[in-house]
Amino acid sequence: MFLHTVQTRRYRPFLALLMLMAWAVTSSAQETALPVSARTTGEEAEILTLPDALSLALRQNPALAEFTWEARAADAMIEQAGRRPNPELSVEIEEVRLNAGPSERTKSTALSGTLNPLGVPSIAWDREQVQGAGSGFSESELTITIAQPIELGRKRAKRVTLAEREKNLLLWDYQAARADVLAKTASDFVEVLAAQERVALEQELVELAEEIVRTISFRVEAGQVSPLELARAEVAMVTTRIIHEESLKALEAARAVLASNWGEKRASFTRAAGRLDERTPLPALEEMEALIDRNPDLARWAAELEARRATYALERARRLPDPTVELGLRNTGLGRAHGSQFGFGTAGDVGFSRSTSRFDSNRTTSFVLGFSIPLPLFDRNRGNIAAAEAMVSKVSLQRRTAETAVFSELAAAHQMASSAFLKARRLQDEVMPKIQETFEKIQRGYRQGKFSYLEVLDTQRTLFDARETFLDALRQYHQGVVRMERLTGQALAEHGPKAELDTETTIHEN
Repeated sequence: MFLHTVQTRRYRPFLALLMLMAWAVTSSAQETALPVSARTTGEEAEILTLPDALSLALRQNPALAEFTWEARAADAMIEQAGRRPNPELSVEIEEVRLNAGPSERTKSTALSGTLNPLGVPSIAWDREQVQGAGSGFSESELTITIAQPIELGRKRAKRVTLAEREKNLLLWDYQAARADVLAKTASDFVEVLAAQERVALEQELVELAEEIVRTISFRVEAGQVSPLELARAEVAMVTTRIIHEESLKALEAARAVLASNWGEKRASFTRAAGRLDERTPLPALEEMEALIDRNPDLARWAAELEARRATYALERARRLPDPTVELGLRNTGLGRAHGSQFGFGTAGDVGFSRSTSRFDSNRTTSFVLGFSIPLPLFDRNRGNIAAAEAMVSKVSLQRRTAETAVFSELAAAHQMASSAFLKARRLQDEVMPKIQETFEKIQRGYRQGKFSYLEVLDTQRTLFDARETFLDALRQYHQGVVRMERLTGQALAEHGPKAELDTETTIHEN
């Protein structure tokens, strides 16, 4: 048989697990995955299945790991959006003089007299001197206020809504990136399977070339053919070996590309377990187009519209100016004062008194209340409102553009997979059996001397070209299936006719 496999039970096409695995491993994607070599022992440690590859990619892909930190950043932005504006503390000191000056000095003098009920006069002499312009902070004015902006128009709630919508949009971007990783992993897995089968095909061709060389050698020794025919066969054998070595290098490169999906620089497995000749008839294109809404690249535009509407609502709220209220204390220093008083009393006595006030002993404290609000005379945020409104209107066109691209890509993938499916079926059912039968007859006839080496070589080349064409058709079919499953968001095995085959495989149903 052309494809080398291990006997197991009946199984549906292995790519039908792709999107099922995409959603099934979500709950376990947060756990740390062990490498394949750490989960198995012995010969099993070298075998990688598609479910293993998808699970490793979901758990260890570096691009998906970035979304963990972006989600944390989005949560922090939501928290920050809910914070009120901070109050502002203001401290102002006025009337701080460098030195004292006489120009601020004032004097007052008063003479007063009174008569008591007995008619005895009483005379008093008052004199007061006030000297200002003291140096330093003694007569300064200290004002301490706290100002608090008050947001109007529910700006804080609308900021929180916008941050939540942006996080929801991030989650859709994660779903799209996750689907891309799964699709790329499955696509790379198909490439490894195709490279493995190509190596097996080239190895079979090398063995056949060596067998022909041995057969010709016996015939040359028997004198039945010319040594020139042996030289020609040896050249063909060497050429086949060179091609086989190139296919081995291509297989190693395909393994490395597959392992890069979970962050490994080198592949820790030696063989991918699966087969390519399992095929399911594809659903009609119209049936698949009805499932296109599950594509995260299209579903995200609903979240995009909500985010842009939230931006528009916030910009409209910013039209309203936010007032600021102030509350504080003001402490004012008074000037230095000197006072004296003397006079004659009613009993003929004489009195005298004098007083002086210091710089720091005469200060007065008062409350300060304030209110301010910007006047929206020149800037009413009209530009930002118009820009946000334009972005809301743009969403429908962007979704239509994305939808057109998805439909176009789906049609191309469906066409490629359908053509490859029909091509592989005709090669397998009609062409390859006849070529195989012809080759076996010519090979037997050559041993009997009925056919020349050129006829054997030509038939051999035709057979292996047909096998390689068949392998390439299988690869194109599965690549198209992977792409369609990515575009529709689900496995194709859930729709259309089922085709369970009695085949050999190494993939087991979970």
